[in-house]
Amino acid sequence: MSPRTDVEAAGNFLVPNGTFFAELLIFLVVLGVIWFFVVPPIRKVLAEREARVEVTTATAKEASETFAEAEARYESALEKARTEAADIRNQARAQGRAILEEMRGEAQKEADQIVAESTAQLRAEADQVAAELREAVEPLAQDLAGRVLGGNDRARTSAGRQRGRGSA
Repeated sequence: MSPRTDVEAAGNFLVPNGTFFAELLIFLVVLGVIWFFVVPPIRKVLAEREARVEVTTATAKEASETFAEAEARYESALEKARTEAADIRNQARAQGRAILEEMRGEAQKEADQIVAESTAQLRAEADQVAAELREAVEPLAQDLAGRVLGGNDRARTSAGRQRGRGSA
């Protein structure tokens, strides 16, 4: 049983036949159709998408720069406001201290005035009491002096009392 070579040649897959060339031709036609009709719109969409991405990237970069500038302005304004607030607080404290000192000065003046008035009133009362005591003590002193010197003279004592009252 010897194998036949012509049957084996037809069954050999390494030898190209007509089916192979027909399939190759159909593959090339489909490849050409895809290359000319499908790939260009896809490339166009990809190019548009890439352009949109570039524009978005540029816009994002610009927005980040704008944000950074705005944040810097905000920080600057905030620092300025804090400085102004500190200045206003310091001025208010200084004004408060000045008002407090002024009020203390006025209170001290009023206290000094009240003390002076009280002192003057007390001196006047002391002088009045001293005068009353002199009037009350002088006749007693004369009476006592008269008794000590040995005079029981009632007329003298009453005359002395009248003189003491009249001279005061």
